[in-house]
Amino acid sequence: MKYASYRSVFRMYEYIQPFLKYSIPLEEELPGKKMLVIAPHQDDESIGCGGTLIKHTKAGGKLEIAFCTSGGEKRLYEAKDAAKLLGSRRNHFLQFDIRSLYKNTSLLAERLTELFNRVEPDMVFLPFMIDNHQDHVAISRAFSKAYKNKAINCLVYAYSVWTTLIPNVVVDISEHWEQKRQAIDCYKTQTATRDYVTMAESISKYWSVVKGKNTKYCEAFFKATSAEYVSLVKKIL
Repeated sequence: MKYASYRSVFRMYEYIQPFLKYSIPLEEELPGKKMLVIAPHQDDESIGCGGTLIKHTKAGGKLEIAFCTSGGEKRLYEAKDAAKLLGSRRNHFLQFDIRSLYKNTSLLAERLTELFNRVEPDMVFLPFMIDNHQDHVAISRAFSKAYKNKAINCLVYAYSVWTTLIPNVVVDISEHWEQKRQAIDCYKTQTATRDYVTMAESISKYWSVVKGKNTKYCEAFFKATSAEYVSLVKKIL
């Protein structure tokens, strides 16, 4: 783990312990209106939190998505199709190269600061700080730098793609799984080489079994205030 060291993992268990409960709460409604999703790559938003986004936009929530890297013209169109299924009102394409975010965190932080000023989100969705991909780790570092530029008062919902997280909240997406599946399936360039639908379905079923309460599919998040999340990033990464 080059970008999130094993030492970071051990520290994480220590520092996030106060945020955890033995029984993970089921969040019926998100506590805000405006959502901004930060997706390192075009597909992370659908895999990591697509069901929750659909659920909230169908309930009247407003969604905007920031796609940080560019995967080419075909993937851009796939992202637009997926975002439409998720209910996004506006998409932001930051056009960084894939696997370049870690060495460009300061510039990414500037772009995120501009977005926060424009969108003024109540909730920011981003990959969990030790999700096992260098671009994913870079998002939390850039978020921390952007917060230092100008403190943003919001809730953070950290999702996972490549590394399972230790959540402190789950969302029942049973009624919205099929639309989430369709959003993931928009990315034909990616599902041609890896079965992301089955991956996302398996994880959602796992958290459903953990939670129980007659759910079929759940998404799990590590939830914190922006100030709390930035403090953890500084301690762990």
